[in-house]
This record gives sequence, structure tokens and C-alpha cells, in this order.
Amino acid sequence: MLTAVREEIGDGMTLGVRFNAYEEAPGGYNAADGVEIAQYLESTGLVDFLHVVVGSTWGDPSYIQPQYYAPAQWSALAGDIRRSVRIPVVYTSRVTSVDVAERVLADGHADVVGMARALIAEGEMLTKARENRLDEIRPCIGGNDCISRRYVEGLPFGCAVNPHAGQEVDGPWARAARPRRVLVVGGGPAGMELAALAAESGHTVSLWEADGELGGQLRIAAEAPSYDQYRRYLDWQARRLERAGVEIRFGIRADADAVLAAGADVVAVATGVTPHRPPIDGVDGANVHDIRAVLRGAAVGRRVVVVAQDDHLPPLSVADYLSERGHEVMLVYATPGPAQLLGRYIVGGILARLYSRDVRLRFLEEVTGISDGAVRVANVYSRRTEEIAGVDSVVLACGGDADDALYQALRSRHPEVHALGDAFAPRRLVAATRQAYALAKELQK
Repeated sequence: MLTAVREEIGDGMTLGVRFNAYEEAPGGYNAADGVEIAQYLESTGLVDFLHVVVGSTWGDPSYIQPQYYAPAQWSALAGDIRRSVRIPVVYTSRVTSVDVAERVLADGHADVVGMARALIAEGEMLTKARENRLDEIRPCIGGNDCISRRYVEGLPFGCAVNPHAGQEVDGPWARAARPRRVLVVGGGPAGMELAALAAESGHTVSLWEADGELGGQLRIAAEAPSYDQYRRYLDWQARRLERAGVEIRFGIRADADAVLAAGADVVAVATGVTPHRPPIDGVDGANVHDIRAVLRGAAVGRRVVVVAQDDHLPPLSVADYLSERGHEVMLVYATPGPAQLLGRYIVGGILARLYSRDVRLRFLEEVTGISDGAVRVANVYSRRTEEIAGVDSVVLACGGDADDALYQALRSRHPEVHALGDAFAPRRLVAATRQAYALAKELQK
């Protein structure tokens, strides 16, 4: 194959081989074999460089590693290969920032590093790094929505943290034709993104937040293991708002009269969600906790059942949080498997973590009753019931209900009011930022 390719392209083009440092599969080759493969490829005289990666399609890790792995976790394996050959070695796998890239090169693990998702999140990364504006580089969170939207949900490409990605054909972000006063109520991901975009368009923007810090639901989610990049993203957004000149007021739980008195030309209501409590017997018991309270540090018993009514990461993440702290955890799903909207390049990482801690998962069962010390489940098809005994606490990972009361109170009293983010419909970060982008574009007209 290499001979045929070289004969076709001649000596005027560079030819490289991308391969795994080791095979993440039963019976696959190990790291020593990877070195031997590299040496063989070099010996053919047909290859100009080697591109080292790690992972498989479904495995732990996948070859497009999500947030569950350390930045450049396997770069030392590329270094072993680099020391065994004379041709250049490229390393790609969770190179998440300029600092990580520089460390891989300084440690001698590669001649070149590859970055894809990090450059999607921040297309001006190299320019900002060259100008020593590192704190302006938008961090990639490693959630893999950039790829899973296409192959899991059939939706257009989109980056969760950078709604400009994929819109480059439109040119630079435009200034508003009619700069106005914009009030954003709610400082979660959607409200923060809209406030920043609107201010960057030339509007005068105020952001009201009921709590003492920005971030909303995402700030709570950042308490789960491996969510460090989410916190860095929120901190980056806060710096961006400051640079853009957005006026931020904390501790304001706005009502319609207060909003109207502010006199804004445009109001965006991004007030988030209220926790969804499914109609389960005993759901209001003292041993039942919402996922948000747990991630904030609420005390739960040693043996925990998680009611998983969410098609993405939250149920798995709270199980990760609890099992890391020594709790015995069981997740109960009414579906045939976990997290239907998690793609193959992310689900293996979190499931591997949970199974390594003996977290148990039950499928095709609904929780129909909660009592002191037990949970009742019913098969979704046969309706046959079973009692799970020895349960100290129950955690509800059941999503949220849109908190749109303020929007409803304003819609007939203000000429331009919008519901935004989870207040419009509870969804993931990528939907919140893309909706904020769409609204900000409208406000430029």
C-alpha cells in the first residue's frame, strides 16, 4: 500500500502514517509493539513522518478523547517512538491548549503537535498566544458536541463554547445598525453568551444575576469530576464580559416591574430551570435529593440509587461524583441503555470510570416508589415490579422544567422580550450558546 501511494504521488509530496501507539482492544498490540511498528515504517524509506495517536472507536479511551482524560495523557508513548526513529513524529490526543502543546514539545515527546477541537473552540489561538493574550483564548471543554451533533443527532456542526465556529463565511462579527440598551436577566451560559455578543456588537448591555456568581447550571455541573475545563470556560466568559464592558449586577431576583423600570429596549430572559420532580410515590421524602444539591455538597447516605431521566451526561456524572467519594451507586434507566445522546467517542470514557468503581446500571425499569430504605422499580414492558432494598438515599437526575415565569409576565408588557437558554427549553450548552448567537445576530439589524 505504501509503495503504491509513493509511486502515485512521487517524491514531491510528503507522506505520513497515522497509527496508534498501542491498540485499545482485547488482543491488540502493546506500546513496545507500537515502537517496533514505527521502526518498520521508517525502514521502508517510504514515509516522511509518523503521526501517533491513542484510542479506538468505542473504547477507553476513544481516539477522540473527551474530558475524562488528562491533557496529552499519552504523549510519553509518542516520545518513546520519537527516540526510536529519525523521522519527525507528530502527537495528537487531548492537546487542549498552547501550554500543553509547549510542554509536549519541551519534553521531547514530539516534533509537531496536532490540535483540532482546541482550534475549533478558539480560531485565533496562535495569534493570541503570539501576542501574549493567553487569558483571551477560549478553552475547549472536550464535550465532543462538535462531532456528536452530526453522527448522533443529525444536526448541523456546532461547537458548544464557540458559536462562531462554522459561521466564518459570514466574516467578522458585525456592529449593530441601531445600538440599543439590552438587559439580560440570568447569568448562565446562554445569558453570558448573549450579553458578550450583544456588547461586542456595540449595544449597551446590563446583565442581572440572582446568585453571587455567574454560570448558572454549568457552574454546578463543574463540581463533577473531570469538569475542570467547564469552570475555566465560565471564568473565560466572565473576563470576556468585563472586556466588553457589560454591566453585571449580582443578587437581583428580577420581577416584571423591576425589568420594566430599567427601561431597556430589549430584554432577554435567561432564568434557567427549576428541578424536575417526576410523579413518583415518596419523591418528596427526606432521603430524596436533586442532582444539583448533591453536586453542591448535600449529604447523602452510603448506598445511593440515581433515578436517571436524562439522555446525556448528568446521571453518569453524578454517579461519577458519588462513586469517587466511596458511595455505592446504582443508576436506574427506563431506556435500553444509558445516555442515548452520548456518542461513541465519549460514552466509553465515563462508563469505564463507573464500571471500575462497581457502579451498577439497571435498564428498562422505571422507579415507581421510594420509601425509607428501599426503591420500587417496574419493568417498562411487563410492568413486573421489584423492590431494591438497602437504599440510603435517592438522587434525582431528571433534568429541569423551564423557568419562564418572568418571560410570561413580560411578554404582553414589553415591546421586545425574548426567552433564552433553558428558560426557553432545557437543553445542553451547545444549544444555549447557538441560540444566543442567533438572537445576537437578529439584534444587529
